[in-house]
Amino acid sequence: MELDSRKVQKLGYSSLGVSLPKPWAESNGIQPGSVVNMSIEDDGTLRVRVGPFEEYPTAAEATIDADSWSGPESLTRLITGNYIVGCNTIKVRSRDEISPGQLQEIHEAVRGLTGLTIVNQGPRFVTIENFVEPTRFPIDGLLRRLHYLTSRMEKLALGVLAGEAVGRIEEVARMEIEVDRLYWLVVRQLLLAASNRSVAAKIGVTEPRHLLGDRLAAATLENVGDLWEEMAAEIGPAMRSGRPPTKDLVKTVGGLKARLEKIIELTMTSFFASDLKKANEALDLQMALVRDLRQLGLPPARSRANSTKAPSNLLGIILRPLEHVSKYYGTIAQVTINRVLESPLRPRPAHPEPSTAPAASTD
Repeated sequence: MELDSRKVQKLGYSSLGVSLPKPWAESNGIQPGSVVNMSIEDDGTLRVRVGPFEEYPTAAEATIDADSWSGPESLTRLITGNYIVGCNTIKVRSRDEISPGQLQEIHEAVRGLTGLTIVNQGPRFVTIENFVEPTRFPIDGLLRRLHYLTSRMEKLALGVLAGEAVGRIEEVARMEIEVDRLYWLVVRQLLLAASNRSVAAKIGVTEPRHLLGDRLAAATLENVGDLWEEMAAEIGPAMRSGRPPTKDLVKTVGGLKARLEKIIELTMTSFFASDLKKANEALDLQMALVRDLRQLGLPPARSRANSTKAPSNLLGIILRPLEHVSKYYGTIAQVTINRVLESPLRPRPAHPEPSTAPAASTD
């Protein structure tokens, strides 16, 4: 990026003007009488370009050589990667013939990504198209949906141990698939927003610095969903063994569940509303919960390998995932604090309430 300072001059009775850099004008074929387009960005920047601003990103296309990628899940990773960087057409080709295993992998990858459809297929090729119009999915709505799903998974996974009839724990695995699908869609939307200001405005990204924080929040919620799915997979067989939870276990888990849900509520409310006070309160509660989890039998991370202190079976299944989940929400709370303090539209408080945990520079 080259910086060039120019003096604003008065043109006529009330107009102001700035001359265009000659190298830029020549490289873009600008002559006297040429028309340029200008747009005012949210941060006050004035963008000048030749020709109309693109409403949508150029339809990108990618071709994957199936013969060069025979490892497990290689095609899944490449299809997913091309999807999230904005490709609308993905072609998988082979010089000989796509194997049955590769075909199955391609179909499963397509089912796991919102908007993708196989439109053409032969022995040596598969053509995949994306039919999702980017502006149909605002980022705020996608993140709220991720929050709803992971919160529902928590109620299902912990509810059976807390004596609450909240639904079938088997639903957690199905919901985790939807969480993954939403996560990849969020990443795709954020990358499109980073490369196209028109798309960014239409999906609600008005502050470029928030792109990193939104992606971190999405990745964090996706990790939370993975933890609830893993926990449910262990709790289900343990519960079906015929030994119901003891009253003490029900009481303990119920208390932990209520405390975690308070942290989740404060964290996500503060994130969506940019509430500094609630984010700080969530961090305090999160640190207190981790401390109490360790008193229940979860050793500190640095000493777990040599620990001989083992909690009861069902309680032991949930202690470490609860610690990780609470720390993930602590990360989102830290992003919120940074976002609020960085915002040029919000006056910075003279004496913000201190937090017991420092905010990492992630947004």
